Amino acid sequence: MAAAVGCAAQCSFLAGRSSLWARTAVPPPASRGLSIRAARAGLSGGLLGSGGWRRRGRRRPSAPPSPTTRTRAQKSPEDVPAFKGFPPMQGKPAWYWRLLALVPYIMPLCESWMYAETAYNLHCFIEQYEFWTYPVLRLLGRLPSWFLLAYFFVAYLGIVRRNVWPHFFRFHVVTGMLLEIILQVMGTLNDWIPHGIYWGKIGAHFWLAVFWTYFLTTLETIRCAIMGMYADIPFISDAAYMQIPYD
Repeated sequence: MAAAVGCAAQCSFLAGRSSLWARTAVPPPASRGLSIRAARAGLSGGLLGSGGWRRRGRRRPSAPPSPTTRTRAQKSPEDVPAFKGFPPMQGKPAWYWRLLALVPYIMPLCESWMYAETAYNLHCFIEQYEFWTYPVLRLLGRLPSWFLLAYFFVAYLGIVRRNVWPHFFRFHVVTGMLLEIILQVMGTLNDWIPHGIYWGKIGAHFWLAVFWTYFLTTLETIRCAIMGMYADIPFISDAAYMQIPYD
């Protein structure tokens, strides 16, 4: 009797549970397990695609591209702008700029006779020119020893390399500096020449030619500065243009 009652109670419990699953539209545990596995399989297939299993958060490193598929970057003509020259001047610079452009030529003009002492007997003008320019050199000699070094750095970094100054003025400043450097280099080379050659006939004619070449070149640059023009001196003018930024 008790067994029959227990069997009937179990049957009624199972029937009520089946009706409960039917009302809630949730599949039974067995079918739910199948649907969960199918959902997992579909999810993994959607995330991983056809490439197989991969862990979440990591990706399999892709193969490096073959050398044949690599493309080289093409150089653009705008990467390195070519210097096309300065635009021509529309008019003469102001008078004060032309006057300031004469200042860098004072030292080259006054020092052009320094290494031509051996040619005094060939041309008397050189000795007279020394007496005319000696007061200026004496005044420069009274300045501190660091003056020439400071002059070079201030003129080059403060004027030549800065675009705030007119290009005409910067060109003549660097041209005067180059003439001064050329004279200093020639003086250094002169110290290595034996005195017999320097004071001899060969040295006298050589330094006479150097004096007139240097002196006339300086006068030409001064004339161009007064006229508001650019001096066209072989090698020196090209070197002067190279020192001035054009951008």
